Order: sequence, then C-alpha cells, then structure tokens
Amino acid sequence: MKRLITIVLISLMLVGCGQKESDSVYKIGVLQLADHPSLDATYEGLIAVLDEKIGKDNYVIDYQNALGESSNVNTMAQKLVDDGNDLIYAIATNAAQAVYGAAEAQGIPVVFNAVTDPVEAGLVDSLSAPNRHATGVSDVAPIDVQLALIKEMLPNAKNVGILYNTGEINSIVQVDIAKEEASKIGLTIIEQGITQPSDIEIATQQLADKVDAIYNITDNMVVTATAQVSSIAAKVKVPVFAAEVGQLESGILATDSIDYYNLGVLGGETVVEILVGGKKPKDIPVKTVTETILYINEDVAESLGIELVQSVVERAQ
Repeated sequence: MKRLITIVLISLMLVGCGQKESDSVYKIGVLQLADHPSLDATYEGLIAVLDEKIGKDNYVIDYQNALGESSNVNTMAQKLVDDGNDLIYAIATNAAQAVYGAAEAQGIPVVFNAVTDPVEAGLVDSLSAPNRHATGVSDVAPIDVQLALIKEMLPNAKNVGILYNTGEINSIVQVDIAKEEASKIGLTIIEQGITQPSDIEIATQQLADKVDAIYNITDNMVVTATAQVSSIAAKVKVPVFAAEVGQLESGILATDSIDYYNLGVLGGETVVEILVGGKKPKDIPVKTVTETILYINEDVAESLGIELVQSVVERAQ
C-alpha cells in the first residue's frame, strides 16, 4: 500500500510539473494598426525585451496587422480576445481603442503603445493612475521643440500646414497643441482635414499653396503616405518636417524625433511587469519619452534650395 501511494504521489507531481511548464508559455496578442517604420519599431522593441527577460521559448505571439484599414481593426481585436491571449499589445490609438473595448469583459490586460493621449482616447483615467485594465506608452511628440526647429531652419516662415485624419483622436489633440505652441513663436497653423487616404493628394496640393512648410504629426493615415505628401509639396518647393524619424527616408527635410524603438522597449518592460511580475495595468503609470534626436535630410535641403543653418547642422545626428 505504501508503494502504491508513493507511485500515485510521484505521478501527480509529474502531472503537476507538466502543467506548470505548459502554463509558463505566455500567449501575447499584438494588434498593429498599420505598416510604417515607427510602428514597426515599437513592435521590435517589444520583442527585444521579451527575448531578454522572458526567453524566446517561453512566449508565443499572436500577431495581427490591420494594414491601415479601419474595417480590420475591430475584427482583429475580437480575434485576439477569442484566441485566449494572456495579454494584448496594441500599437497606435485606433488599435488600442478596439482592443480595449474587446478585452474589457474578459479583463484581459492591455498594453498600448504609440498613443498620443491615452486619457482623451478613453484608455486610462490619468497617466499616473490608469485605474483600468490598460496601461502602456504614450508617443506624445515634443511639438514645441519641433515647431521651434521649423522656425530655426526657416526664420521667415509664417504659416505651417498640418494634414490630419479628422477621425483620429490622437491627431485632433496634436493639432490643438500645435496651434497653441505655434502662436508662442510667431507661427500660424493652417490645418487640412481628411477622412480617407484618397483625400491626401488634393488636400496636400491645397495645403501646399497656403503654407511655408508642412509639419507631419504622428497621424497614422498621413504618416503612411509621407512619400506622397513630400513629393507633392516638393513641386512647389515647400519642405515637409515630421514628428518622428521613421519618415526621414520618405522625403522630409528634418525631424527632432523621439525614438520609437525605445518606446517599444518601455512597452516590453510593461508587458513583463504584468505577465511575470504579477502587476495589474491599473497600477502601472503610463510611460513617456522626452529625449529627442535631430535628423536632417541634406539631399532634400539641396533639392529645395534650402541653406542649412550651421547651428542645426552641428546638432544633427
């Protein structure tokens, strides 16, 4: 009888160990709104942290990319919930809002990234105290610094154009901030709203005729079409500045940018805090990055006949 009991106990221990090993493989859903370098970088930063702190063999990724199509976002968000993921990582505001709504009933933790204003987007109560089933990383751009760069490089500039998607809360917030900051340094913001990618060509043509420069905020629809915006603006010798470095090879003149890979690293650390550390999203403050790096596209400057200010050249990466 003693031998039988011992065998049974050993068998139960082995079963228990097998169950624990299986449960240690974390299932992480990812919903990325669109393909472009900055959003890609927030995903790459996430993976780097997971590989280092959890281990490649201890997690699986359920990756969905909406490819900029709003019709895909809600469907993919619901799929990630139905797939039974332990946590969902959402990249960009619209993706985060869809995931937040889909995951709420089940209480699945949500970590967002590349969301300019999580409070306005309805994802958290405040940056310091989310108090919801979501937290993450804000990519709020230092708009004051970036507008100051435009003024420094184009001292005679008066009007700066902003093209933005009227259906993206993230963008509306940035336009409002830009108006306030521009007025402090003698610039006027001329805004041009769009609702779909097919609006971009005509909207850019109209905007370029009214302004001395165009400033691309972190609007996902517009950022995806940066090369198109830059090409149209270049025809009338209007330079395009940007909020982030992912657009540098798409014809922009310059950007004083935060680093989206670093945002991804911060997002990854938050994921680890929740899955491994056992913390609740509601108790983890939203993270931000304030440091910027200045980048200049000298080829674009030459093609537009813009003489680069030495003070800017010396600071550039």
